[in-house]
Amino acid sequence: MPCKIYAADQYDPKEIGEAVRRGSIIVYPTDTVYGIGCDPRNAEAVRSVFAAKRRERKPMPVLVNSLESAESLVQLGEKGRLLAERFWPGGLTIVAPLRKRLPEELTGGRRKVGVRVPRHPVAISIIEASGGTLVGTSANISGMKAARSVGEIDPDLLDKVEIVVDSGEAPVGMPSTVVEVGDPGPEGGIRISEGVWLIRRGAIDVERIRVALGVGCMGVSDGNEKFNIIVTTQRGNERHCMRELVMLSGETGIRFTRTGFPGLLKVEVKSDPVEFCRGLASILSEDPWRARFVQKIIPVQAVTRADPSEIRSAVRQLSGVIPYGASFRITVHKRGSEVRSSELIREGAREVERKVDLENPDWIVNIEIIRELAGVSVIKPSDIVSITKMQEDALGKE
Repeated sequence: MPCKIYAADQYDPKEIGEAVRRGSIIVYPTDTVYGIGCDPRNAEAVRSVFAAKRRERKPMPVLVNSLESAESLVQLGEKGRLLAERFWPGGLTIVAPLRKRLPEELTGGRRKVGVRVPRHPVAISIIEASGGTLVGTSANISGMKAARSVGEIDPDLLDKVEIVVDSGEAPVGMPSTVVEVGDPGPEGGIRISEGVWLIRRGAIDVERIRVALGVGCMGVSDGNEKFNIIVTTQRGNERHCMRELVMLSGETGIRFTRTGFPGLLKVEVKSDPVEFCRGLASILSEDPWRARFVQKIIPVQAVTRADPSEIRSAVRQLSGVIPYGASFRITVHKRGSEVRSSELIREGAREVERKVDLENPDWIVNIEIIRELAGVSVIKPSDIVSITKMQEDALGKE
């Protein structure tokens, strides 16, 4: 019997939830890729998912609708909860010890399971209608590329499911990053920090995870340099600007690198760059004239070569934070590069797939090109700290 296919504006979560509870398997959209799912407590349904994917009996993750639901299922621990609070909803799966028993078919006989809260309204509504949990493995034949759209799913797999919900292309287009918490680490895992292990690279860059855990600095090496902040000042005031930034932030271990362009500095801070900027904005909100030399502070979440394909990949990885219904704008600043801004904006917009608002966007995809490197961020407009504007706004209130 052919599967039922519903568009995102036609499906009934109640109908799908009832199908899941009676043991059916479904295909549904998530923020990362399309998923094939079932009731994770139904061993027979889990076996049906394995059969549809032609997959060997490896553990499969469970999608939940909230952090609280995840914690009722697994023991995240301090670091797992920290990562969940930082990256959920979003493309990070956290493998953690079980609180409740699940079928061995799902867990592969381990006392752990992967959990994730997706950033996708359709997925969340289906999870909630299905009782709060849903198997969340990718809807592809094992060994084949994960599907970003229903059209990329193998017809043989679709023949095995009852219901498909089609909401167009998945925003991120790559599987989630998978980490495991707890010691000892899993076989083949890569230690990120004490008690946190990388299982699979994916939608969330590993360096962002390291930054969240306080053990890394986002950015790739430029020779012996790293940076995750760009700071501007007036020509000739670079040294004063460096001292002032340290004084204002109170952070130790800040490293500065001159770019060769007057008034432009690359900066490495130990904390998360977005949180660093928000902290400075808060400090200066009452008295922006405390800053005499720092003019603008821009967080950088990923650094790539100044190559359009690498920049596009970074935009794809970072843009999953933009909620459905939110607007965005792409901003490009170039120094010493012949890369065409129009190409970056056009290609980047294809990765974001949200409403464009050039005047008053909810989010900014910010691309800073300095010669052969590009710093990329997907941030709220207020995360770029313009002290000059803060001073102008303060004068306007007087």
